[in-house]
Amino acid sequence: MLVALLLLLSFLFRNILFSYYLDKYVACFNKAFHAELVVKKARFLGISAIEINGITLRPLDGDTLLRIDTAFAAVSFWKFLMGRVAVDHFALKNTWLTFVRQDSATNYMFLLDRGQKSERETDTTPVRNYASRMNNILNALFDKIPNDLEIRNFNMVTRYNHHEVGFHIDTFNIIGHHFNAPIYIKEDEKEFHWMAAGDLDKHSHTSRFSLFSSDSGKVSIPFIKYRWNTVIEFDTVRFSVEERKAGNDLVTLGGLASVRGLAIDNARIATEKVDFGTGSVDYSLTIGTDYYELDSLTQVVFNRLSFHPYLKYQPRPTKHITLKLDKEDFPAQDLFSSLPSGLFSNLEGLKTKGNLSFQLLFDADLSNPDSLKFECELKRKNFYITSYGNTDFTFINGPFEYTAYEKGEPVRTFMIGPENPNFRTLEQISPLLRNSVINSEDGAFFGHRGFLIESFRESIVTNIKARRFARGGSTITMQLVKNVFLNRNKTISRKLEEAIIVWLIENCGLVTKERMYEVYLNIIEWGPMIYGAQEASRFYFNKDVSRLTYAEAIFLASIIPRPKYFMYSFDKETGHLRDYLINYYQRMADKMLKKEMITRDEYDKLVPDVELKGPAKLLLQKADSNEVEPIDEIL
Repeated sequence: MLVALLLLLSFLFRNILFSYYLDKYVACFNKAFHAELVVKKARFLGISAIEINGITLRPLDGDTLLRIDTAFAAVSFWKFLMGRVAVDHFALKNTWLTFVRQDSATNYMFLLDRGQKSERETDTTPVRNYASRMNNILNALFDKIPNDLEIRNFNMVTRYNHHEVGFHIDTFNIIGHHFNAPIYIKEDEKEFHWMAAGDLDKHSHTSRFSLFSSDSGKVSIPFIKYRWNTVIEFDTVRFSVEERKAGNDLVTLGGLASVRGLAIDNARIATEKVDFGTGSVDYSLTIGTDYYELDSLTQVVFNRLSFHPYLKYQPRPTKHITLKLDKEDFPAQDLFSSLPSGLFSNLEGLKTKGNLSFQLLFDADLSNPDSLKFECELKRKNFYITSYGNTDFTFINGPFEYTAYEKGEPVRTFMIGPENPNFRTLEQISPLLRNSVINSEDGAFFGHRGFLIESFRESIVTNIKARRFARGGSTITMQLVKNVFLNRNKTISRKLEEAIIVWLIENCGLVTKERMYEVYLNIIEWGPMIYGAQEASRFYFNKDVSRLTYAEAIFLASIIPRPKYFMYSFDKETGHLRDYLINYYQRMADKMLKKEMITRDEYDKLVPDVELKGPAKLLLQKADSNEVEPIDEIL
């Protein structure tokens, strides 16, 4: 009887109680976030429906972030009695969400800053169960999806300094799991019309979503052109997710993510707009108690290529990353036809015959970088080039005009061939210099096919330890390709294009090793506006390159990584080489003696010092060594 009476009183006075507790929550929220949250009116409708009117939210010292005229929610009464909050119907009418940033001041970071602080203060659990967490997130998300969702007149505006982007949706409904919503975007004076469509099934835990332009053009992502000088556009994006297995120890998700007609225009990626074409990932993602795993059942399709990668990330007890890729024989032309247009200009139009196969293994425990396993190989089978596209890579076999670039701008153009009085054939260059450069830059040059996997592995280990890009793994072939074919190209894509060209030159025998080395020694920078071995020999020692001494040759090899800072190699007071170069000289001499490139007598007579006699001597006398940027440690 008493319980019934209490329930009756609670029902009769539910609006008073609701307003009381809502006011307390609003007061606590405003105090915690230094904000002004206002709710003009809130009331129960029937047994389990709530309507709230006149919601506004803003930081105390900022512009209004949120304004909602009416919010309505109806929960399942019987599920509520059993302790579950399941929303049957949810509606928003006349919503304005405005994000404002003026220099460093915003009207939204107060929410994020407080949330991050609270998480740091309250999350003291040292070990997390990723599967259990994901299971809880999925249950919460799908359980909170209402059976009926209705949003009318939804508006979102972002104002970044003086740049404004607006989004508007007239009506968004989920009816029978399906939704379609026209989206209207305005950026400055430009207007775009998009369409979002898909379905949500809370019972089977599946969702599908697609976004495309309702106009004849592409979807162009707003704001990023203004903020990062980048254009990203596409025809259609699709994404689906399906919960295939769920539990506290294992969660498996599957689905498809795809994009059609993707194009990106960013000067750091490529010098012109890049058309990526079509790509998709049919994924199978497993989340365990302490790992995330992309199963090899996953299929990635990129234009005419398809492959099955395996990826595993285990954050504890130490961060461990494993990546495997094994692509058996496939038509070589599928690779070159799939390369994005505008990304690899030298390779566009290349035609090939035969097959390729590719294997990759990357396994790294980031707490123990020395244990890294790295294997990478592209194999050919009856492979050959039938015709070149934009670039015939064999042109360097004969005389050609070379242009040196600095910061993307041409600084000098000269011939690589007899027409140039400073050009020297390989036989005309001192063997002491040839051997010194080989041992300094790429000791296995005449034995490898463009790449040294162990050198790459050591570079990755070094970079992991330094937590930055501290060391590269370039061979002489890679340096040659970079200078001859990609000199003006300082984009992110350059390294990949460089690798493909190196592989073609070395594996198809397009250029002999001797010719590659000859060109390399005649074009590399050896000082301020000094290019090639002969110019370097004259600049530093006022002699022909054929007459260099052993010490002079080692000095020239030592400054290749940072030729403009050669002055730092010398002590200004004495004019002699600095002491740290003694170890470098000793190491180089040991290598060449072991390889029988020099005699024991030459080894014993080596003095780690040189005397500048050319124009470089005048620069050294004028320079204040304390103002010269030091070169990287080369020992």
